[in-house]
Amino acid sequence: MRRKLIQHGMSSLTITLPRKWIKNNNLKKSDEIELDESNGKLIIATKKHYESKKIAVDISNAKPMIRKIIGATFKSGYDEVNIRFSSFSELKAVQDLMREQFSGFEIIKQTKNSILIKNVSQSNFGEFNNMLRRFFYIMNHTASEVSGAIGKNDLAWLKNTTLMKIESDKCADYCRRAINMGFETEFKRIGPLYTIIEQLEKVVDRYRDLADHIASKNIKASNKIKSFIKKLADFQELFRNLFYKYEQNKMVEFGKKKVSLQKELDKISENCSKKEMKIITLLDRILNLIFDLNGPLISIKI
Repeated sequence: MRRKLIQHGMSSLTITLPRKWIKNNNLKKSDEIELDESNGKLIIATKKHYESKKIAVDISNAKPMIRKIIGATFKSGYDEVNIRFSSFSELKAVQDLMREQFSGFEIIKQTKNSILIKNVSQSNFGEFNNMLRRFFYIMNHTASEVSGAIGKNDLAWLKNTTLMKIESDKCADYCRRAINMGFETEFKRIGPLYTIIEQLEKVVDRYRDLADHIASKNIKASNKIKSFIKKLADFQELFRNLFYKYEQNKMVEFGKKKVSLQKELDKISENCSKKEMKIITLLDRILNLIFDLNGPLISIKI
């Protein structure tokens, strides 16, 4: 659809709006509309609002996927969820998840076999950028804390780091919910950004698994593993810096660093003990989860 610019006065230019669009949106003289600039485009819309969405789900006998199913309703942007369950443990799983991740949701009604939860806060994503930065901070802080605890063979400290995942999940879910509800961001492409957030949450998951494994098995990691974990934390920081200040030469450095770290980890695995093999596997997953985000990162920057 094309429109000619009409000059008004010495410096003002206007366009007419399509009659069909005006009618469909019930607009009249003096009504306000939203104008947003985005990557060279001017987006015209009626007043921003988020339409409340409802869904019903049944988690009866759905273990071990209950948290995944309920979590998906939050990330997808639903404001009211009617959940059917068949046992006390299923109900408790829902309540635990609400307490840990469902910010702004409350239990509205509970019966023998169902529970209704609803978003009672306004969907406001003005803190998106701050929450995204906090997400990066928690991820890198988790790596630093795990590295410090393993370095000092402090199992109590190490076990405490597993709880950092709760805050990480809150930040990641907030950002993914905002994206799924059509929140406008400064990034050029939303799809790759969602992938980055999704994968980095898995990085924190693997650190949780690493900390839990070492603490529960009372393993004293070798000096080579301790040294590698510190380097892996630096690798994550390099990715974060690329995310906020992309430079092609830094991306090349990122690629070279990955090759170097992979060779070092492969060499460590050749002489590691049986107890340390799972540690090596988890470190390998973390390394490759971060590196494999090079494609999505480039996509949101170029």
